[in-house]
Amino acid sequence: MNTIYLVVEKYKWYIVAWFLLNVFQATFTNLHYDEAYYWIYSKILSWGYFDHPPMVSITTKLGDIISHSTLGIRIISILMGTSVLIGILKLIDNTKNNINPFFFIISFPLISSHIAGFLTLPDASLCFFFILFLFAYKKYLLNESKVNVIVLSVTIAFMIYSKYHALLIIAITVLSNINLLYRKSFWIVTFLTLIILSPHIFWQFENSFPSIIYHIDTRTSGFQFTNITEFIFSQIILAGPLIGIFIIYLAITFKPKDIFERTLKNIALGFYLFLFIYSFRSRIEAHWVSVSTIPLIIISFKQLSNKPKIKKYITSLIYPTIFLILVSRIVLLGNNFERKLGFKSNFLDMQSWANELDSVSKGHPILFTNKYHDHAVYSFAKNQWKEAAPSYYSRFSQLDFYKTDSVLDGKKVFALSYGNDVKWLSKNKVEHRGSFIEDYYSYTGLEISDIMLKNINSKTYLHFTLENKTNKNRLFYKDSKQKLKLHIKINDCEFKHYFFEISEKNKILKNEKIKYKLLIDKQYKNKVKINLTLASNSLRILSINKKISLKDVNN
Repeated sequence: MNTIYLVVEKYKWYIVAWFLLNVFQATFTNLHYDEAYYWIYSKILSWGYFDHPPMVSITTKLGDIISHSTLGIRIISILMGTSVLIGILKLIDNTKNNINPFFFIISFPLISSHIAGFLTLPDASLCFFFILFLFAYKKYLLNESKVNVIVLSVTIAFMIYSKYHALLIIAITVLSNINLLYRKSFWIVTFLTLIILSPHIFWQFENSFPSIIYHIDTRTSGFQFTNITEFIFSQIILAGPLIGIFIIYLAITFKPKDIFERTLKNIALGFYLFLFIYSFRSRIEAHWVSVSTIPLIIISFKQLSNKPKIKKYITSLIYPTIFLILVSRIVLLGNNFERKLGFKSNFLDMQSWANELDSVSKGHPILFTNKYHDHAVYSFAKNQWKEAAPSYYSRFSQLDFYKTDSVLDGKKVFALSYGNDVKWLSKNKVEHRGSFIEDYYSYTGLEISDIMLKNINSKTYLHFTLENKTNKNRLFYKDSKQKLKLHIKINDCEFKHYFFEISEKNKILKNEKIKYKLLIDKQYKNKVKINLTLASNSLRILSINKKISLKDVNN
């Protein structure tokens, strides 16, 4: 603690200036739509969410309690980021270099955004707990005391609660020091970590592991050469727009002196290797290396003293690099500056757009049917929860867990991104469309269970149960625009059925269960991947993914 104090004292004016810069930026830069989406998380706290673990919802909630504003939402992340900056300074301060470590650190673009910047993203808390993990792990290697074991367990669990990338950190850490497996304390750490994570694990199990399916299966786009080249190019830029290739070279040539330094090197380079391999099957978001940038900074700074020519080059380019980063931050300021420069921005003028939408909807309730961030942006701007019914074709999100559109039953609503009756170009230079639905009819509350595939006399049949868990009777055919449809996808083949065509009656009573047996036009064997989706005129009600082993029945 004393050494941390000395570091803070030594760099206090740099740290204060960085903190104030982030506060200023957070105040005057519009929210990124992902930040608004995490604010939606915070309205209903849970042990898990569709896209991410729950830590980002907690940091957002705490900030929103302080102030419902761009600064309020971001203040906890700013405090965490400042702590990360101090932690990195502590880990490299004793390195003999005539380069100011503070300026070296902030020359990395991700420091200004995801690691120690002003944005409220899962990476902010992941980097914060990663720094704590590094200190805890370093102490644990020297002393396996009870306190060190407990602290290490907590930091590991909180990293995973922040972002699933923490699992890669843990895997690389263990591979860097296989002898950990022979320590009794290691298994105690594992046990304690699982205990702390048990509520989240149970949430995943209870909800059929949506996060795992999304990140491992749904996000994959197949091989595309552009994914590989885009990943390589973006990582060189993010390691430093002018010095990135040299930073990566310093990391590769770094020779660790102990287990801790070996772990740092392997995490820094291991992320690159893993994501490079993963880019063969999916697009990689450039900022996924945020947490591994921290050890990249540490080991490249240490290696500078061994590479005088590169050190001279980097020293001459640090300040121009920082200048470019500051210019990019200035571009994000204000409501309109970035649009005047002709950039497409994800930092929206929320209040202006929300007011436009109010005008278009003419006072009628608004139903969000497509982009999850449209719903988040409007809800944040109005500081009020709004209803959503995601389109069948839209990507899955947390909104699929928050089906509250039944409150709009019988009302005239304006459905955004539904139909083409109304079109307009917003002040954000984005084209929007929508339609009015005169008598909205919600099917939320209908559920499917008991899904089975059976081969009967060489024909494949789908068995399932449709249940109405609401206190309202629901018509399968309400009108030509609102009728219940079942989308069936088995492996790569799709089938569609309207319920009014396959049912004996045109309705399902409240709390009723109806069993169905449908002949599938194609015969299947062994294990198949099946998706059942309920929809009403392209609005998704629910979607179920399962892997099913077929049962052969003679009659």
